[in-house]
Amino acid sequence: MHDIPFAQPPARMVAGALAHLATHMETGCPRAAYLAAMLLEQVANDPEADGHLRAHARELVEILDHGGDRSGDRGSDTAATIDGAAPHAPIAGEMARRTSRRN
Repeated sequence: MHDIPFAQPPARMVAGALAHLATHMETGCPRAAYLAAMLLEQVANDPEADGHLRAHARELVEILDHGGDRSGDRGSDTAATIDGAAPHAPIAGEMARRTSRRN
């Protein structure tokens, strides 16, 4: 946190990441997913953050970057259902399916 100008505490970065993630889930906006992953990556690499928080942040970054395809880890089925999809497409695809069911 010391080398980054205007560095924020981990809780504040997680709050920002959640806001971007909510936007991504509602709209499918890939930039919102990118921004959420960027903030979560900072939390995952912050030695002052709680160990559990860093681990969960790292897991979410992996999901956002690779659609949950972590070769054998839980959640790998998500990306496998969308062949050749760009990063973040599994989340956006799921939200599109949910939205279409409502209409």
